[in-house]
Amino acid sequence: MLLLNKKDKMKHIGTVTLDTERFILRQFRLGDVHEVYENWSSDYEAAKYNAWSVHENEKVTESYVTEWVESYKSKKSYHWAVVDKVTEEVVGSISVSNIKNRKRYCEVGYTVAKKRWNEGIATEILKEVLSFLINEVGFDTVCALHDIRNIASGKVMEKVGMIYVKNKICFFLSGMNLFMNCRVYEYRRGAL
Repeated sequence: MLLLNKKDKMKHIGTVTLDTERFILRQFRLGDVHEVYENWSSDYEAAKYNAWSVHENEKVTESYVTEWVESYKSKKSYHWAVVDKVTEEVVGSISVSNIKNRKRYCEVGYTVAKKRWNEGIATEILKEVLSFLINEVGFDTVCALHDIRNIASGKVMEKVGMIYVKNKICFFLSGMNLFMNCRVYEYRRGAL
């Protein structure tokens, strides 16, 4: 059995507030339900290439946001609301999943409101979250994937220094697509 030194252990600190030039990344609040629903969870275009299904009404969104808020009790929960500093509107989400402590590995995913596409938001927030995950939490590898049809998402990953690794078929229990042909990108410690 391999024993790690204390300095080698992961330092899970949960969803702490992060700051970029244009956005605050903070924990979701129950008061965010309406903006989440209006800005992306009810939008078929926003869900088109994602692993989640469009929400039929705000009640569905409320159950998800409630679950996210509850998840913050764990220091291993990383799910940020992306808040515009000027308008104070919640315009997106970025989260971490598939955490493997022994391998110091995780996956990251993001969604931005369609009305805010092509503004560089995903690039700005992904860069900040990658830096946090590598430098503060201690991950060595962060992966992200996108539906091969979603070329814009791949460009975001490349802009922040992620490297294309492979294509793979992904299976999802929910979402508009049960199976997706995905491109996998990887970011390793030392790349920033």
